[in-house]
Amino acid sequence: METLHRDKLSKHTTIRLGGIANKICFPKNIEQFQELLLSLPSKRFIIIGNGSNIAFRDGGYDGIVISLKKFNRDLILLDDKKIVVGAGVSCSKFSKFLHKNKISGFEFLHGIPGTIGGSMAMNAGAFKNSIWDKISKYKIINNDGNIKTFSRRQISTFYRKVNINRKSYFVEAEFLIDRTIKFQKKLILEYALKRKTSQPVNQFSSGCIFKNPNSKHSASYLIEKSGLKSTRIGGIYVSKKHSNYFINDGRGTCNDLEKLITFVKNRIKKEHNVSLDCEIHIFGNKK
Repeated sequence: METLHRDKLSKHTTIRLGGIANKICFPKNIEQFQELLLSLPSKRFIIIGNGSNIAFRDGGYDGIVISLKKFNRDLILLDDKKIVVGAGVSCSKFSKFLHKNKISGFEFLHGIPGTIGGSMAMNAGAFKNSIWDKISKYKIINNDGNIKTFSRRQISTFYRKVNINRKSYFVEAEFLIDRTIKFQKKLILEYALKRKTSQPVNQFSSGCIFKNPNSKHSASYLIEKSGLKSTRIGGIYVSKKHSNYFINDGRGTCNDLEKLITFVKNRIKKEHNVSLDCEIHIFGNKK
């Protein structure tokens, strides 16, 4: 199992923020993951995927970081109706694989910058679809190294939220394939073009900063209406293209990010009486 010591956390998040991690481990399979969890009964640790939707503070993280970026990358078509996917598979790779096999219904995952496991943990989605809409079974591992399989109905999911025990982690999912959905050859390209024209791709961001507060108004609409596009604190600024994305210009710090989040939340509360909840998760020690 690959292990890094005293490595920069900024290298392991898509927004490129974070101080030094004491130790980062990269289990590649369930056996290595089990062994690692059993060796950490009383130690502080955190589990991450591809590094989207999270940031680490400038003071770093003094526990152990377990990255599932290289974990269980299997894609197995069981039959005409089911596919089993490992938690370490990227959402884009999964979507492209199915599209190549002329299977529709998963194009919305293309462009989501996380892994399947990370997307399951937050119920990621796009274009009016969410990942848990497609799952029939899922497999978890807990802190004791026990592995269990459950059916979809045994877990409660909501908009960008999943009710899972904090000591349990997704390692695999079984997805149902709906063959009644007509295959559209150009759909994945259409979604990619929509992302490119409406989102700041190829820039350092974590994805959306805030959850949409309600069905009437999106977070980006409220931020834009308050005239906050391009608002900057230090090296972090509100994207001109999509105001729910905060961009790191390469000089940003997590302190800049947290200050900007607080500033935007306060303005939206004052002007619209709406409390924005963060979609991004921030961990670690303040400097």
